[in-house]
Amino acid sequence: CFRLAGVFHMARKRKGGHGVPRTKRMNRSARLQSAEVWLEKFDGKHVLRGYCKHFGVDWRCAAIELRQLGVKLDAEYLEARERSEQQQIFNRKQRRRERDPELRCQNSIEGETLLDAYLAGDFPALHAMECERDGVEPKFQR
Repeated sequence: CFRLAGVFHMARKRKGGHGVPRTKRMNRSARLQSAEVWLEKFDGKHVLRGYCKHFGVDWRCAAIELRQLGVKLDAEYLEARERSEQQQIFNRKQRRRERDPELRCQNSIEGETLLDAYLAGDFPALHAMECERDGVEPKFQR
């Protein structure tokens, strides 16, 4: 409280202050409850895309949850989406290799670079690639 000209004023309380909409902070059980009402109001063509945008989840999660809610999704559409995503990942890797001469020059086994093996956590493959690069016989501990 503070006093201003003989009158007491209370400081205003702030609401929430999260900065992120509530629908994007929900866990799965809360989303499923909220989605029942959202589905009744949804009038768009692409329910999967709308669910992803509204609840802030990826399309795989949205597909699982929409199936749990009884929404029929086209299997061919989901497969095409998966292929498209894999193609996008491949294209990004290609552009990165073309842009970075260090990545272009690295030895690779089955199309993987040292960085890709490290990021994937494939340490045996990483060890084999490093040994091949250095011209050393790999030693595996068992």
